[in-house]
Amino acid sequence: MIQEQQQGITEEEKELILIEELSQKLEGLYKDMEQIRRENLLFESYIMRNSKDLQREEEAEDKKQKTKKKDKPIDKKTMQLTNEEKYEIAQFESDTLKKNIEEGRIRSDQILETLRAILEETDKAITEIRKDAFDFQREILFAGENTRTGKIEAERIEKYFKEKLAQKDAQIEKYKQKKANIEQQITKTSNQIQKKEEMGDDLKFIDFHQLQIENKKYVKQIDEKNKKLLGLKIATGKISSILIEERNQLQNEIDQCNKLIQEIDDKNKKIAKTQEQIKKVKRQIASLTEKKKKFAIQLEQVNNATNEDIPKAMTYVLQKRKEEELVYKIRNTNRKIEIAELAYQKACKALGINPEKL
Repeated sequence: MIQEQQQGITEEEKELILIEELSQKLEGLYKDMEQIRRENLLFESYIMRNSKDLQREEEAEDKKQKTKKKDKPIDKKTMQLTNEEKYEIAQFESDTLKKNIEEGRIRSDQILETLRAILEETDKAITEIRKDAFDFQREILFAGENTRTGKIEAERIEKYFKEKLAQKDAQIEKYKQKKANIEQQITKTSNQIQKKEEMGDDLKFIDFHQLQIENKKYVKQIDEKNKKLLGLKIATGKISSILIEERNQLQNEIDQCNKLIQEIDDKNKKIAKTQEQIKKVKRQIASLTEKKKKFAIQLEQVNNATNEDIPKAMTYVLQKRKEEELVYKIRNTNRKIEIAELAYQKACKALGINPEKL
């Protein structure tokens, strides 16, 4: 029994050892396969890059093989790549990849510079458009309106656009002159470079390194200035929009002020008219008061008359009728006076005037 157990343990150990060896071999095979896969990818990229040259070489080899005998066996060693050839292919692919990366970086830098220039030009155009819109609104919409007709004058619009065209022409001439100066500078610099190349006065490594440092410094300063300029442009745009809003608000306030002035004029006219009516009512009250006094005197005379003064019957009837008419007129007059006094008091209240002070 003991021997059988020892034999069983040894067999299990052998199986474990065998499994470990197989796993190690399998890992080695996986590594070799991964390396072969990478080599194949490298060779495929090399073939894709140089497909035309390889096709020509294959055609030349096919022609050579046709001249040889068909029964001659093909040497398999010639079909395999040597380590030197593999190294050359890998080195070629590495150099090509570095070259592509450098070209991509240069292209991306150029695109970035182009986009920066476009962005700067766009910001300038936006600022100019805002300025032109503000000038047009200030000079045409606000100042160009005819006060009598309420319409914008065509002469002012024509004058405005003529001035703008003249400004654009002057700006074009300025840019042409600037372009000519830059072309002269480019020509001068290219001539200097050509002379230096002809004379062999190349820059030394230290000078070139110093120029690189200065170039980086200037590029950094330019970026900072551009950032500041962009911030100032944004602030200018905001200030312009705020100024336009404030001008619009000021115009609204002016319109409202004019409306209030018109309302005040209307109120003053109404007050003047009411004062005229008050004066007229006062005159009516004065005339009615005088009439009332006269009627009161006549009534008193009638009441104080003696028997001797009593007239005859017909005269009495006539005087009685006249007295009734006078009493009726007195009542009407008193009623008119009361109505006039009420109207006078209402007018004084409407105007805020104390009637006792008048």
